[in-house]
Amino acid sequence: MLDRPDLSLQQGRSRVARWFAARPRVADVAVILACSAPPAAALILEPRHPVWLGWACVVVVAIVFWWRRSHPLPVLLIVAGVASLNPVYAASLAGPTTEIIFGLFALASRVRLRTALIGAAAAALIVLGVSWAAMWIGIRATPPIAGLQPFAVAALAAGVAVRTARGRRETLEQVVALREERAAGAERARITAEMHDVVAHSVTVMVALAGGAAAGWEKHPERARAALDQLGEVGAGALEEMQRILHVLRDSDPDLVETLETAGHTAPTLDGLVEVFRRTGVPVTLDVNTELPADPGLRTAVHRIVRESLTNVLRHGVDVTYVEVRVAVTDSELVVTVTDNCRGGANPNIGVGAGVGLTALRERARAFGGELTAAPLPGAHAGWQTRAVLPVQLRRS
Repeated sequence: MLDRPDLSLQQGRSRVARWFAARPRVADVAVILACSAPPAAALILEPRHPVWLGWACVVVVAIVFWWRRSHPLPVLLIVAGVASLNPVYAASLAGPTTEIIFGLFALASRVRLRTALIGAAAAALIVLGVSWAAMWIGIRATPPIAGLQPFAVAALAAGVAVRTARGRRETLEQVVALREERAAGAERARITAEMHDVVAHSVTVMVALAGGAAAGWEKHPERARAALDQLGEVGAGALEEMQRILHVLRDSDPDLVETLETAGHTAPTLDGLVEVFRRTGVPVTLDVNTELPADPGLRTAVHRIVRESLTNVLRHGVDVTYVEVRVAVTDSELVVTVTDNCRGGANPNIGVGAGVGLTALRERARAFGGELTAAPLPGAHAGWQTRAVLPVQLRRS
């Protein structure tokens, strides 16, 4: 399903990491305590001269670390200088290790590697420079042995790894969002096609049946009554299909896909479909050389193609005397051909359509790996032919 990649992203992170990611300020407080508590405890247990400078450095470091996410490079440089001035580290050869570790990690996890390396080098130089300055003013006895300790290098590497993992998650989330957007677009197109099939066909047939019943009410009451019965059946079927589609729109995506894929699988047989159009006055004949494949999707496609083609004959046909529906099935392909001798135009009692029926049929045929053509036959009054070729072997494999 579409939401599984996002779920896997969340499961790929530890529970502790997810907890802190959802509460960033809690993590900030934890970092501030980790950097401030040790030097504060040292100042309480073993005060070093000048004590006020030590407490001032602890407070400044704690305050500056609050902005480590939004301004990681300035925070690292300030912390490196202020912490190196703290008298607590006067006898330490490593210098302010904890502060540098958290500062480097914050920097490497939020900026490019090049910027992180530059920041690490600058922090090392600041530690060395401030330490030498502290020696000159008598706060420190010896300088640190190096500006960048092994633990700081490990923090830098860990920050780079975190940034890489975050970039991967963001990329995957963008891919998931793109998939959802494309899936939503495809579903809207499929819903449009299904609604067109239901409305265009059913309303066209209902209008034709109503017109025929009205015209033959006096001379042929039995035919008019049969047309009205058929009108009710077509209307009830259209209402049922529309309710099914509208119900799907209110459900989740799995229901949408399943319902749209099965919509029409219980459609009437081709004989029943042709009979409906015969009652509207279309002189249609049906020729099927063999039984259709068992694939319900393929059967639905054939039903939709024939129905839309006959609907177009009913809508646009003028003086139609011949309509043939031919379905030929071989081992490799299924060919649906609907041919008529209409002169074209528009039935004044029905009107023209929206112009999306043939487009929907072409998309349906393309979805099966086939193609559909619809064009006038050669000659001034030769008629029109719609022909669809659907690969059977492709669907069976």
